[in-house]
Amino acid sequence: MTAQTLSRPLAARVAGLPEAADSLPNPAVPASVAQAAAEALAAGHTHYTDRPGVLNLRRRVVETLGKHDGIELSADEVTITCGATEARFVALKQLVKAGTVIACAGDGQAIAAAARLIGAEITSDPAPDAAVRLVYLTTADDQARVQSLLERAAAQQAWIVWDTSPGMGSGFHPAQNPALAAQVITIGSFSAALPGWRVGWMAGSQMANKLRAYKQSMTICTTSVSQWAALGLEADG
Repeated sequence: MTAQTLSRPLAARVAGLPEAADSLPNPAVPASVAQAAAEALAAGHTHYTDRPGVLNLRRRVVETLGKHDGIELSADEVTITCGATEARFVALKQLVKAGTVIACAGDGQAIAAAARLIGAEITSDPAPDAAVRLVYLTTADDQARVQSLLERAAAQQAWIVWDTSPGMGSGFHPAQNPALAAQVITIGSFSAALPGWRVGWMAGSQMANKLRAYKQSMTICTTSVSQWAALGLEADG
């Protein structure tokens, strides 16, 4: 058998990824965000933050989940990430193995690249006998499909990723079910108001510490000035 390095199969998977779409022009930065960033720079917040992320920003995530979805978490269960893209990759890389199945209520495009790199299969219609390892759901998905896949996750003890990047406010959250709460990783992003600043987050589940550790092994912590700038969004409501 010919010797093969670990990098070769990974390089082959990377080569098969679609080309990235052209970036769209960024909107103007809100004045409160610019001020928060300037104040952070003036205060010398230019080094690594606490590895989980700026505490006040993690508290804001907890407050948002409590306000919109009635989910009670602590700041210790939140990790600030380099955008929702990193959060999705971390979750899939730690919770899914090559050859296993990810079930999606939608098209799953947001996780398609990560799944390809890992070697997992994405499907919106898993076979009855398929061993579903993770269910990926978003706040934009059809509720009937969401409920069907949550029942599948409960039956197979699959992990659940609840992606709030499309928007929050419906009042529904899978972790409202106490029987599922430990399986639910919630992902979110500040990118709607801060495109290009790469600030997202992941929160909750019994795997919160392991997910945080893996994120830290990749990027240590999310860019300091971006985190402090995101706190300026509070002034914009």
